[in-house]
Amino acid sequence: MDTSFMDFSYFVIMFMVALVAGFINVVSGGGGFLSIGALLISGLPPANALATNKIQALGSSLTSGIYFLRRGHINVQEHKYVFLSAFIGSALGTTLIQFIEPDLLKKLLPVLIITVAIYFIFAPNLSEPKRKQQVSLFLFSLIGGGCVGFYDGFLGAGAGSLYTLCYITLWGYGIDKAQIHSNFINLASNIASILFFIFGGKMIWSLGLVMFVGQSLGARLGASVVLTRGKKVIRPMIVIVSICISVKMLVDMY
Repeated sequence: MDTSFMDFSYFVIMFMVALVAGFINVVSGGGGFLSIGALLISGLPPANALATNKIQALGSSLTSGIYFLRRGHINVQEHKYVFLSAFIGSALGTTLIQFIEPDLLKKLLPVLIITVAIYFIFAPNLSEPKRKQQVSLFLFSLIGGGCVGFYDGFLGAGAGSLYTLCYITLWGYGIDKAQIHSNFINLASNIASILFFIFGGKMIWSLGLVMFVGQSLGARLGASVVLTRGKKVIRPMIVIVSICISVKMLVDMY
C-alpha cells in the first residue's frame, strides 16, 4: 500500500492519538474506537488499520498489566484460565476477520455499547463488590474470557469495557477491581491478535511502534488514576466514552 503520506507530522499526530487512547483504555476501555477511527480517517485500508491498531493497543495493556501486577492487585493464579481463554478466543476472532467482512457486527455494535452505557448509568453500588461470584470459573472463562476475547480479535474496539462489565456482573467485582483485571485479560487477547495478524502481513510496523509508545505513556498515567481515584473516575468515564462512541457509530451508519 502507499505510505507516502506518512510524514513526520503524521507520526506526531498519531502518537498523540495513541497517548489519549491509552489513557482511555486503562481508565474505562473504548480507546480503540479513537485509535481505529484515526487510522481509518488517515487513509489506511480497514485490514491494515485493524492490524496496526493491535500493535499500539498492546502498549496500554502491557504497561497497565505490569503496573498492576507489580503492586499486587492481580492474582495471576486465579485468572490464568480466563487469560488463556481470552488468548484462544482472540486468536479465533483474528483468524476469522481476515476472511470475512465484519459488517453485521459493526451494525450491532452501537446497540451493544449503548447497553453497556445504560448499565453503568443505572446500576447501583458499582464501587462495592457483590457478595459472591455469579458463575463458575469455567463459565466465566468461557464468557468473560473466550467470548469477549473472540470479539477483541474480530473487531476489538470497546473490548475493555466488555471485560469490565463481565467482571462486575458475573464475578461480583467492584468497578475499580474489575477495570484492573480487564486490562490484564486484555493483554492476552492483544498478544494473540498480534501473533495471528502477523501471518496476514497487514501490519505497518513503523506506525504501530510509534503509537505503541504513545499508548504506553497514556496507560501509565491512566493506571495511576485507576488506583488513586478509580471509584470516582471509572464509572463516568465509561458512560461518557460509551455514549460518544455509540453516537459516532450511529451517525456514520445512518
